[in-house]
Amino acid sequence: MWQESEHGLMRLVEEPDIERDNLYLLLDGAALPALKIIYQNDDNPRLERLYRGTRHEAMLEVSPVLYSLSGQHLMWQNREQWQSAGLFLESAASIDDLANHLRSLQSVRLPSGELAFCRFYDPALSERFFNSLTQDELRNWLGPISGIWLTAGQKEWRGFATNQVSLCRSASEEGWFSIRPEHLAIWQEQERQLFIQRLVSHFSADDLCGKSAPGLEAIVNQRVVAAETFGICSEQQLFAYVELALQFPEAIDNPEIRTDLANMEESAEHRLARIEASLLGLHG
Repeated sequence: MWQESEHGLMRLVEEPDIERDNLYLLLDGAALPALKIIYQNDDNPRLERLYRGTRHEAMLEVSPVLYSLSGQHLMWQNREQWQSAGLFLESAASIDDLANHLRSLQSVRLPSGELAFCRFYDPALSERFFNSLTQDELRNWLGPISGIWLTAGQKEWRGFATNQVSLCRSASEEGWFSIRPEHLAIWQEQERQLFIQRLVSHFSADDLCGKSAPGLEAIVNQRVVAAETFGICSEQQLFAYVELALQFPEAIDNPEIRTDLANMEESAEHRLARIEASLLGLHG
């Protein structure tokens, strides 16, 4: 039975019970020195580096590491060392079989047919990734995994569990999981909203327009949409445009400036630089 919330499969849960059998820890080796942390807390660990024996072996030093947590209380007691870059997994599979299943998921197939890395072991991305999948997709992705927990802040945990497990995939099947265009659209919009929140947070601190956060968010959203119609798309360029729009809200809507902004024959960078110089009264 899936444990669902209104906004997705992952919900606030109690911290994992480390006395449970079949618990594993999956650490992001690119975000922290996973092997060092494990050996500091366990003299004889059972672990697998996921890049071992795969086409990614040249990057073995930053490989995700799957570690059997059974009975290892010291690792749990020192969780502040790793919990920002680790997932708890529960599975009745052996560490070898589970590692091979996870190896099959290290790359996903894009709608174009190309393969791309999937950093599902990064807690900053995991919740969004899992919540974007349908139940059937997630069931297939999980395979032998019956539960997942990750941190959602200093003390909060999010997770879900299911009793509908299936067989492990083999490492040679890497790339079997396919990403749909709908997934890409969801993630792109999520990234856009996160960027807008960063803009609101930054400009709230600067108090450029004296608006409350909701009012400022509406203005920033409006300005980002306007910038995108002018082909201003990179985060750096969007930041520059929104800053100018907040400083000079009437001037930037001047028909002459809007015509200049709409000149797609010139790069967005050059258009923004010239308009900034004009608005600031700079010459040359």
